[in-house]
Amino acid sequence: MARNVIYLEWEGGFEFYGSPASMYSKHTDEELGINIHSLNNVFCQLRKEGKPLHYVTKTGFTIRKGEIMLKETEGKAKNYLGNKESLIL
Repeated sequence: MARNVIYLEWEGGFEFYGSPASMYSKHTDEELGINIHSLNNVFCQLRKEGKPLHYVTKTGFTIRKGEIMLKETEGKAKNYLGNKESLIL
């Protein structure tokens, strides 16, 4: 199982986001140097061309799109002891 991840890097720092929308809730179009629609178009075009999903903005930010691989679960949440039984309160 995998989930999308957006990696935002700049000189001196980096951040991870679950989607472009979450990144744009913290950073503005002007700050990043590209708006969300243009960024999605860039990633779409790169995917069609078979290239890595990596873009450097006019303002010096590097934005990468990838996946985080997650371990499959059996559907029931584990309690704090690791048991799959439901907790009795």
